[in-house]
Amino acid sequence: MRTHAQAVVIGGGVIGCSILYHLAKLGWTESVLLER
Repeated sequence: MRTHAQAVVIGGGVIGCSILYHLAKLGWTESVLLER
């Protein structure tokens, strides 16, 4: 597991996945999605 990230998205629902997708398209490669 990573110890640091540019962005941490909490929740893997539709909104969380959409945010992570758009961050990746903007070049944010160090992003983490947390889901229970």
